[in-house]
Amino acid sequence: MNAKTIDLFSGAGGFTEGLRKAGYSTLLANDFDEMACKTFTHNHPNVPSICRDIAKLPVEEILERTGLSNGELDLVVGGPPCQGFSLAGRRMVDDPRNKMFLEFVRVVNGLKPKAFVFENVSGILTMQKGEVVRAIVAAFERIGYSCEYRVLNSADYGVPQKRLRFILVGSRDGKQIGFPRPSHFSSTCQGTLFQENLPTHVTSWDALSDLPYIEQGQGEELLTHSGDYHNAYQEERRGSRIPGTIFNHRATSHSERIIERYAAIPEGGDNSQVPDHLRTKKINVYKIHSDFPARTVTCNHRTDLLHPKVPRGTTVREAARLQSFDDDYQFFGNLTRKAKWVTQDDQVGNAVPPLLARALGQHIKEVMDW
Repeated sequence: MNAKTIDLFSGAGGFTEGLRKAGYSTLLANDFDEMACKTFTHNHPNVPSICRDIAKLPVEEILERTGLSNGELDLVVGGPPCQGFSLAGRRMVDDPRNKMFLEFVRVVNGLKPKAFVFENVSGILTMQKGEVVRAIVAAFERIGYSCEYRVLNSADYGVPQKRLRFILVGSRDGKQIGFPRPSHFSSTCQGTLFQENLPTHVTSWDALSDLPYIEQGQGEELLTHSGDYHNAYQEERRGSRIPGTIFNHRATSHSERIIERYAAIPEGGDNSQVPDHLRTKKINVYKIHSDFPARTVTCNHRTDLLHPKVPRGTTVREAARLQSFDDDYQFFGNLTRKAKWVTQDDQVGNAVPPLLARALGQHIKEVMDW
């Protein structure tokens, strides 16, 4: 029987996708953004999704919708936004900036799952000189959970992206869950005896090289793959929903001057390295290096994270490949921020990489003996 989980702040569904591949059954998901919910529901049609502010989601409704009783659920996962915590000493106070995190704690306390995973940006470790993390741990300890945390590099788990994520795990019975051992290691590091049995990090070109070649302004929301692949990562990304289908591979149009600027940036370089006549004040424009995992995919990847071979920004599909989503995982919404709801770029950039989620899910199942 599959372990049962609930996904809070589910977004496009990266956590649920990874846990699905780890053998979990997600019983319910919740997010407030209508377009993110549309993406989630399309790709996970058998998972009920409540599109609503979590503050208006009673625990009683979750229990009723899932048919669970308190304490029956195996796992709650989620990554509430944590911009600007407000503390009183080492305690979270009733402040709007803490609202999303406190709602996450409220739901965990009400459901009393056997374990939870709280995911966030790695920078949370240094917020207010570490007081924020101590307050977060204390909040979970007060509701009866033993906690451990660590910053994990997604590239160590087969994701072709150096994406550092803060992961906090907690168990209700006091069991030390720990963290999954890496499945990959960096080719630039001195290998240990353990690492020598592992493959090196999946590079960005390992992830992207088989996708249809398109210039700026080209591409479609629906394409068919050639069927050729060059490595195991590309083969696995074919997916199981509609194999051979590629969604969301459409490139932004750029002016000739922008194309010239992008072409002048070397692989692994940034906008500060272009000739003076092409330079702008903006320097946080990076070109992917083919031989290494990509930099962190952000919500601005279309303008800030450039294709390693073609002078243009990355498409949603390329960003999704770097996040480890399968090609038939379809994202809905606009490509620009003129609409009320989050864009496709936002959904991909905010997602938990499915392969990182899968590694976490597999590890927790083994430790908890589910």
